[in-house]
Amino acid sequence: MGVLEQQQGCHPLESKKKNCLLLERVAGLWSPIDIALGLLQVGPGIIVAIAFCLLPNLTRAQPITTDGTTNTQVNLNGNTFVIEQGTKAGENLFHSFSEFSLLNGNEAFFNNATDVTNILTRVTGGNVSQLDGLISANGTANLFLLNPSGIIFGSNAQLNIGGSFISSTADSIKLADGSEFSAINLQAPPLLTINVPIGLQYGSNPAPIINQSQVGLQVAPGRTLALLGGDLILDGGNLTAFQGQIELGSVASTGLVSLTTTLTSIDFGYQGIQNFGNIELSGAAAVNASGFGGGTIGVQGGQVSLTEGSRLVAETFDNVDGRDIEIQANQFRLHDRSFVSTSTFGSGAGGNLKVRADTVEITGSTPFAAAQQLLLGTFDIFNLSDGLYSFSAGIGAAGHLTIETDRLIVKDGANLFTPTFFRSPGGDMTLNVSELAELSNGSLLFTGSAGMGDAGTLTIDAKQLRVLDGTSLATTPNMNSTGRGGDLKVTAELIELRGTPPGASVPGGLFTVTLGTNAAGDLTVNAGELIVADGAQISATTSGRGAGGDLTVNADVIEISGISSDGQFLSGLITSASLLIVSGLTGNAPAGDLTVNTRQLSVRDGAQISAATGSGGMAGNLTVNASESVEVIGFATGVVPAVELVSFGIVGDGIVPSAIESNTRGAGDAGDLTIQTESLMVRDGAEVGVRSTGDGVAGDAGKAGELKVIANSILLDEQGTLSTATIAGEGGNIRLTASDIQLRRNSLITTNVGNRDSGNITINADVLVALENSDITANAQQGTGGRVTINAQAIFGTQFREQLTPESDITATSELGAEFSGMVEINELAIDPSTGLVDLPIEVIDTNELVVASCASSADSTFVVTGRGGLPPNPNEVVNSTAGWIDWRGGESEISNRELQEPSPVANEQFPVVNNHSEETRQEAEPTPNPSQEGNRRQEGREFSLFVPFIRGGAPPVGRSRERREGSQSWKQNNPQLPIPQMIEAQGWVVHPDGQVELVAYPTNGTAHSGWHQPANCQAQTKSG
Repeated sequence: MGVLEQQQGCHPLESKKKNCLLLERVAGLWSPIDIALGLLQVGPGIIVAIAFCLLPNLTRAQPITTDGTTNTQVNLNGNTFVIEQGTKAGENLFHSFSEFSLLNGNEAFFNNATDVTNILTRVTGGNVSQLDGLISANGTANLFLLNPSGIIFGSNAQLNIGGSFISSTADSIKLADGSEFSAINLQAPPLLTINVPIGLQYGSNPAPIINQSQVGLQVAPGRTLALLGGDLILDGGNLTAFQGQIELGSVASTGLVSLTTTLTSIDFGYQGIQNFGNIELSGAAAVNASGFGGGTIGVQGGQVSLTEGSRLVAETFDNVDGRDIEIQANQFRLHDRSFVSTSTFGSGAGGNLKVRADTVEITGSTPFAAAQQLLLGTFDIFNLSDGLYSFSAGIGAAGHLTIETDRLIVKDGANLFTPTFFRSPGGDMTLNVSELAELSNGSLLFTGSAGMGDAGTLTIDAKQLRVLDGTSLATTPNMNSTGRGGDLKVTAELIELRGTPPGASVPGGLFTVTLGTNAAGDLTVNAGELIVADGAQISATTSGRGAGGDLTVNADVIEISGISSDGQFLSGLITSASLLIVSGLTGNAPAGDLTVNTRQLSVRDGAQISAATGSGGMAGNLTVNASESVEVIGFATGVVPAVELVSFGIVGDGIVPSAIESNTRGAGDAGDLTIQTESLMVRDGAEVGVRSTGDGVAGDAGKAGELKVIANSILLDEQGTLSTATIAGEGGNIRLTASDIQLRRNSLITTNVGNRDSGNITINADVLVALENSDITANAQQGTGGRVTINAQAIFGTQFREQLTPESDITATSELGAEFSGMVEINELAIDPSTGLVDLPIEVIDTNELVVASCASSADSTFVVTGRGGLPPNPNEVVNSTAGWIDWRGGESEISNRELQEPSPVANEQFPVVNNHSEETRQEAEPTPNPSQEGNRRQEGREFSLFVPFIRGGAPPVGRSRERREGSQSWKQNNPQLPIPQMIEAQGWVVHPDGQVELVAYPTNGTAHSGWHQPANCQAQTKSG
């Protein structure tokens, strides 16, 4: 709206019944103030002034007139209404008017004595106060303007007073002694009290206050400017209290707003108000309490909105600390280039920015703009829009930003900022959201550092957090910063990070990245369920000379999947050092550690969990603790070459596997990767491992670069891979401990290398199965092959081979030749020679189940079962003459000391050994077996130590031997053709003095004897006669 142009004899707000039309040359559409003023457009550039129900009794504005209840006198001096006298009580001066309005160019001058502290003014006539001129007063008196019918400040409204200004549509002013200065009840007793005002009493339906002042309502520096009414509408209207206080309060029900006066301000309390009205700032409305410092703004309403470039500003420019901006509402909405700022540009600290509302909605106008500008160093701190700001651009520390709400929506490029752009610390940002926090479409939450100061901390506590479409939460020091990055901590029942739109310069997600010379902050995520998908990332990295931060994720269920639609970004959890080069800036700082604690972890479709380095800095260690399962599945296609290079150090076919890995593509070492879980599954081309694609060392045993998995079961299927493979660096080691390890369909466990020595593989398992061309390899091209050690109870489907074949293989070769090959060592559990089966533990025998209950008792005897020892389980059965001896002492049998002292006819002879693999021989060099070697079989040094108990008196058993050749798998068999041994039935025993029992038999010539046992008579015995 332009300046109202009054026709002769017609006031701008005159009602229709006076048949007065207001013609105004205007451009554009209606604004809220047009509606409030009752201005209706009827043609191009022509509007009609009509009465409107928003404001009661909107009639022709009268000059300022008194109602006779006080001694007030009004004199017109030119265009100035001089207001004198009134009723004075102590420091209070009371005025009462029936009408109080001003036209453009008019002035209302309160000619008060300078000893007056408070000028209390009421309007009782029932008409709206229409103020388009100047209001002034002497001295530093505070001016209270009370009109329950409504107040409108026109575009030319101004203030020239030395004290504070409180404009209200309350019914009365409460005083400290309990009396009231009422604009409704004129029958109240005369007011001669010297008590200070302590409150504003509102009726059931307070009228609105409208401010359209383009010149601006302004109070003296350090003073208070307050609009306290029903709905508050600021359509392009400005309010200014340099380094002072501005209060906007909207009341929609009966109640009391308390007033507490201090030396420099008035505190407003809304505890007595149940319902609040609407506060709307539009048309670039400006509420400004900036200055040398100490400015503060309070906003209390039901629905509070800032639109069309409007702003609340309490910035600091000198050495005085700023005060807060506090917004309390049921709903708070900010959009269309509007903003709120408590930033500091001086040596004083910035004030805090606090928003408390049931719903907070911040909507921007230019997605990704702020993130791009910060990355390029072009962010303009003097041209703010689309957000909430509490940053430091001076020596003073930035203030803190706090949002407490049930529902938080930040979208379309909106910004929440508490960074530092100079040498003082940035502010902290805290978001407490009881229900949903949704941050989307290129918005940015930033507490980083663009100067020498440390960044602030970003903390989010929500029930659900959704970060969508390239939105970033960052505590990042940029490339010109020497300050430390801030910590980032997110806690929610559900955290969903999803999507980075095509063409985005940075991915969406959570970041504690440092691009400068100081360290990045730590990043902690606590969630019930965490979803990271479609190119979103959680990253604590360094791309400068500062160390990367640690990343810790604690969640019950974690799902990480996919890439961005344009193939520019992989979803993932990442800690890295200098994988990205920004404006040529690189460094040798180490990356932080990455720790994942969860029940279930799923990594799919090209997603990554990665601790990496692209420089001379070491990569961090990566630890995954999953009480139930870890699944790494599939791959992504269409990945751009630059992403392949960053992730894997090579440019290939655009296919990137899902992975959990610690890798290096620079001179720095890769970290260790440790996974502890009940079940690990890697399938469909996915990988888990430690990788080196540069000149660094992938790892040494016990140091950086070791892959360690502890699980109940490990399944590699459809080209699933566990790897510490390298191109130029030394291979890392792999250590697997599990009950069940399965490799299916071209899966692989490998420590293969290019130009250096291969790493080692150690597998400890109950059962190892490798089928369908699944291999275990520790091969080298230009170095020495590694060592493969397998300790298992059973191995199926694979065996050592000199080279890879279409079968499932175990290899440790080198392309330099056999003498550079590594070693394969396989240790299996001891084997029962009589059955060919694995000797498993058994329960202690229950004799009640072995003795037939029907056997009669005929003597006082005792029978103790210590094992079958060749006896039948039932005494009704005969002892079979072919029954073999079963040693009840298990695998720990030893020949008695007594027998070892005697010459043994079999001390240097060969014993027969039978297992479920093949019959091989060992030349026994010592008369006494070594129990510590029992159950031990090694292929690569192939020592066997199986001691088989035997019965004296029979033919000696036959042994076996095998010979080891380092670095190869050749076998030397030694199997003489010996007679088949004869099994001898024990026919008695001898008890030696030391208590040992020795079973004996008659000498034999090889002829079998019939069993000596006679069936027991278990019939009941009876007496005759």
